[in-house]
Amino acid sequence: MLSTTFIKDIAPSVYKLEKRFGLVEKNFGLPSFDPREKGLLALKKTIVGQQLSIASAAAIWGRFVDAYIKDEEILNNQADDQLRDLGFSRQKISYLKSLIESGLDYDQMETMQSEEVIRILTNIKGIGIWTAEIYCIFSLRRLDIFPAGDLALQEATKILLNLENRPLEKEMRKIAESWVPYRSVCAIILWHFYRNFKSRESTLW
Repeated sequence: MLSTTFIKDIAPSVYKLEKRFGLVEKNFGLPSFDPREKGLLALKKTIVGQQLSIASAAAIWGRFVDAYIKDEEILNNQADDQLRDLGFSRQKISYLKSLIESGLDYDQMETMQSEEVIRILTNIKGIGIWTAEIYCIFSLRRLDIFPAGDLALQEATKILLNLENRPLEKEMRKIAESWVPYRSVCAIILWHFYRNFKSRESTLW
């Protein structure tokens, strides 16, 4: 199960899969792992944050939590105007309703294979494969998930592996196959690298 301690302990094994990950630790240290909430709350928060900056998503989420809108009020349309006033688009209100209506068994998902969790989640309107993979990593703490459609991971891979072009999702998944069984850890290292590399405008070489 993913944790900051686990990442530290298995870092040498990860570097055997891709030695340039070791350069990330050398230059920027090891990343921490910050798990997220589980279940309905986590997925509500993810929907709120879709296609928004971190600051905007946090502001809307804060207002939503403070408003304490019950699920039944969302489902029976009583809260539509209130949600729009909080910053929800009509589309996100629709996604929120689909999620609540899904009746997911979150306890059961804890014991499912990651592929099955992703399949179930992506059957819900408004939840794509990226969202499902992020849920598996940060809420379920799965070790071997790689959100290959993530632009930051693609750009970080391009820089770190010194590729000519940014790999798109299909190529990114192929590259990440060599990082089994620790693809989640590799993703966390790449996000850590991307944040630090971009902010410092530094070089690894």
